[in-house]
Amino acid sequence: MNKNATLTEALIGECFADQFVVEPNGRRYEANRKTYKEFLDGMKSSMSSIQYQVMHAIADEESVVFSMQVKISKCDNTAENYTAMLLIKFDAFDKVALWHEVYVQID
Repeated sequence: MNKNATLTEALIGECFADQFVVEPNGRRYEANRKTYKEFLDGMKSSMSSIQYQVMHAIADEESVVFSMQVKISKCDNTAENYTAMLLIKFDAFDKVALWHEVYVQID
């Protein structure tokens, strides 16, 4: 994802339920495809790239947890590095119902 990536509600709907919860770093938001697109559009506006290196993954029938290293490169040629944990829970239609993430900056 970067500032030039085109997102649509339909594209988000390929993976996300109509209504879902986003929990980034201790906050909680009730979201839908429209509000999540608005959030992602704002987030990607200053990004030239985001790279994930998955260190560990654990999954069961309804969820997956990733331990990752994340590098976000910005349009102003700066970069941010994080260690992150991401829990994704899926609904009965295999769409994302919960996106719970914790990012810790390591710079």
